[in-house]
Amino acid sequence: MQDPESDQASMVRWGIRLAAIAAAVFVAASCSSVADSESRYEGLAVPASQLRQVPEMVFADTDGNDFHLAADTRGQVRLVYQMFTNCPDICGVQLAQLASVLNRPGAPTNVAVLAVTVDPDRDSPDVLRAYLDQFSEDFVGLIPHSEQQLTDLQNALGALASIKIFDTTTTGAHEMSPDGDDMAHDDMAAMSHGDVDYDIAHDARVFAYAPNGYGYAQYPHPTRQTQFDHDLPILAGIEPSAPAEAGL
Repeated sequence: MQDPESDQASMVRWGIRLAAIAAAVFVAASCSSVADSESRYEGLAVPASQLRQVPEMVFADTDGNDFHLAADTRGQVRLVYQMFTNCPDICGVQLAQLASVLNRPGAPTNVAVLAVTVDPDRDSPDVLRAYLDQFSEDFVGLIPHSEQQLTDLQNALGALASIKIFDTTTTGAHEMSPDGDDMAHDDMAAMSHGDVDYDIAHDARVFAYAPNGYGYAQYPHPTRQTQFDHDLPILAGIEPSAPAEAGL
């Protein structure tokens, strides 16, 4: 017989995850509503007034080297996707879909999938590389150097912040100490360094940037494969030197 308290905690985690997903879809749809009727993209189009350039940031790749998000992918379509290897559902589905899309005959070859973990405490370079290789050895795995850098990336993307959801039924994190004080500092530190069970609610969109560095479209979960099939050749055909309006 299942523990009712555990069931309740599970429902809370799923509720927060679904709320985050719904919010991401709402934000993306709101961003694209102005351009929907005229958009050349089947994904969620970004209006001209809200265009962003690919962030000029440096992460660690799965070989332990510095990876420049913009400079090291110059001339390519960048598909930036936030994920984590313990993701129970969406991440694997989204990555499998991207691998399938890029393996189709006639798919553009100047496309880089940049998978940035939102769980650097647990996603070591080896763990992240092994996970991504299940989908494609060409996917670039990136690890933020700090929580602040992850926050900076999300701000630069226009993404919702990722949120850790702790399983308080096993950690006791919701309880006060026996003497009535708040949780001990060591317990708080353990929670932030992967020593307890937690899930992560995160923005499920793929952020697509053309070779000229501008992000013209976004793809929430779920997105039909035909939408990627339609949009990627358009994005890939934008010249690196093209002005921002070339992709609208």
